[in-house]
Amino acid sequence: ELTCKMLSFGLTEKGFEVMSASQCLEAFVSIKDFKPDLLVMDILMPGLSGLEILNLIRSDQIGGNIPVILISQLDTPAVIETAEQLGANGYLIKPFETVTLLEKMKTIPGFSA
Repeated sequence: ELTCKMLSFGLTEKGFEVMSASQCLEAFVSIKDFKPDLLVMDILMPGLSGLEILNLIRSDQIGGNIPVILISQLDTPAVIETAEQLGANGYLIKPFETVTLLEKMKTIPGFSA
């Protein structure tokens, strides 16, 4: 997806190591194997939704503490509230610039962007 490529490029330019996954199962396996410092995930993905993966991460001993920023074109209050209740550390509405993501990352306690 274009957003993934744009964010990967922008974050790599800022010195971050970026790994991407286009399928929900691939993402969940990557999280368990690589234990990333931050997860940026779209809500609308093939298979499980980003909200469902977030719920799995928060209930899992291995990935439960990984900060998660959800991104989506969905800007309805109910979806945003659900993301917050499931433990998302942030929510960005597409389209947005990499700098907006970097600013959101700075709001996560203990995470330096």
